[in-house]
Amino acid sequence: MNRHIKDYYKKFLYGDISYVEFMEMRHYMNDITDEDLSEVMSHEWNENILSGGMDNEAKDAIRSKLNFYVDYDKSKIRRNGLLKVAVVLLPLIVIGTVFMYALFSREDPDNMIFSVERGNKAVVTLPDQTKVWLNANSTIEFSQANKKERRVTLTGEAFFKVTKEKTKPFIVKMDELEVEVLGTSFNAKARAYSDIIETSLVEGSIKLRSNNLSQDYYLQPNEKAVFSKTSHRILITHTDNELETAWMYNRLKFSSERFADVLTRLEDWYGVSIINHCQDINNDLISGTFREEKIESALQALKIQYQNIQFRRQKDTIIIYRN
Repeated sequence: MNRHIKDYYKKFLYGDISYVEFMEMRHYMNDITDEDLSEVMSHEWNENILSGGMDNEAKDAIRSKLNFYVDYDKSKIRRNGLLKVAVVLLPLIVIGTVFMYALFSREDPDNMIFSVERGNKAVVTLPDQTKVWLNANSTIEFSQANKKERRVTLTGEAFFKVTKEKTKPFIVKMDELEVEVLGTSFNAKARAYSDIIETSLVEGSIKLRSNNLSQDYYLQPNEKAVFSKTSHRILITHTDNELETAWMYNRLKFSSERFADVLTRLEDWYGVSIINHCQDINNDLISGTFREEKIESALQALKIQYQNIQFRRQKDTIIIYRN
């Protein structure tokens, strides 16, 4: 058996694996049998490299931490039988869309991070059964250390369906804005490259707060809050939740958005880089919907409005130019 798998898996189990090592481990796993993979997982489960062994209480604690699962393309799952631990761990390891690290960080064992690359999406279920749909190029960080509240930090875009716990509020932190809920469904977006933080409520109610706001704000269903990190102002309007959550149903939908912003969304959606040499159209407003089209089809649709521009693809880079 490839020694790299054992070494990388041990690093993964104790939160010491790097992203590059994780990707290599996933590659090696595709070339071994389920029986060999089960042997590796079972061996590391029964041998704690830090203290020589795990008692039942320690195992139960780890099982509790592993009470996460990810919904993903079922065609990517090995379908043969695995040991019990493999059934729990395997989705977190071989899934192509999610990289989870610091699972058992010795510095902060209660902290867990899920990150989705560009061109992918994933669904994560937290230990309290709250479901989180993660859009492309997004990360959530979840901590179980605080017993009085459930706290998640979001960078990117996600839809939350929060399990109701009256005595333990659920808080989503997006840069300097926090959203507090008891049990509800809402979409939240806080891209690192954007000045704007957005929150759209589908059902229930949520409270928004920030040290830079003079008061707390509350949203009702079908309302959207737009907060500026620069001006520290917040605007609440009615919204179309079908538009806000279209990405969850594999639809890339935009309404009167700047051409430059549409290109950024295309980059995240398709996992490519776009170089635009036609800067004069960046502020043009674009509306449209793409349903699982390849990026070439999406670009051709945009070209209908700009017949004098051309697109050229070089591997994962799209270049927009004029003849």
